[in-house]
Amino acid sequence: MIPSYRLGSRLRAVYEVVLKAQNQTAYSRIWDCCCDHGYLGLKILQNNLCEKLIFVDQVPHIIQNLSLKLGSFCSDQYELFTVDAGELSFESHQRHLVILSGVGGECMVDIIRAIAGRQGDASIDYIFCPSASTNALRKYLNSQNFTLLSETIACEKKRYYEILLVRTKESAGELPDVSLTNTMWQADNTGHQQHLAKLSCHEGKKLLATIG
Repeated sequence: MIPSYRLGSRLRAVYEVVLKAQNQTAYSRIWDCCCDHGYLGLKILQNNLCEKLIFVDQVPHIIQNLSLKLGSFCSDQYELFTVDAGELSFESHQRHLVILSGVGGECMVDIIRAIAGRQGDASIDYIFCPSASTNALRKYLNSQNFTLLSETIACEKKRYYEILLVRTKESAGELPDVSLTNTMWQADNTGHQQHLAKLSCHEGKKLLATIG
C-alpha cells in the first residue's frame, strides 16, 4: 500500500502550483531539486502527476534515505540523482518542470545559470519557492528574459514565501515579466505588508505604497 504524505503549508502551496501547471501543460518529467526529505516529490508520485519524477540532491545520505521510502512505487516512475542541480541535463524531446524550493534565491540563480549552459533545445519551466533573496532571483529572471506564468504566496510558521512559475519568453509570447506585482498581495493582510516592508528593493517599497 502506498502511504499518504502530508505536506506543510509551504510545500502544499507548491504542490498546488505543480498540479495546476501539469493540468495546463502536461510535463512528462518533473524534477524535485534540492529535494531534502522528498515529501513534495513523494506526493507527486502518489497522485501520478507525471510520467516520471526525478529526485535531485547533492547530499548522498539524503538520496540514500529517500530510496528507502520508495519501495511502494514502481521503479519506472522515478529516478534518484546525487548531484548538484546545476549539473543536470535535459532531453530535448520532453517537456520538463523543474522545482527549486528550500534554498535561497541567489543559490537558485547559480543553479539556473549553470543549467542554461547545457539546456540545449529542451523545454523547461520552473517553479521557484526561495527561502530568502527572492528579489535577487526576480531580477536575474528578468535579465534573462523569463516570464511569469503565475505567482502565489504561502505562510508557514509566520514566514511568507513567494512561489513563482516561470518560462522563457521565447516560448511564452506576450506575458508579464517577473517583477514584483500586486496580484498576490492583500492590502488588509498585516503579514503581507510586513513581508513587503522587509524587501530591500525599490520595487518592494513602491508596491507596498500601492496596496497600503
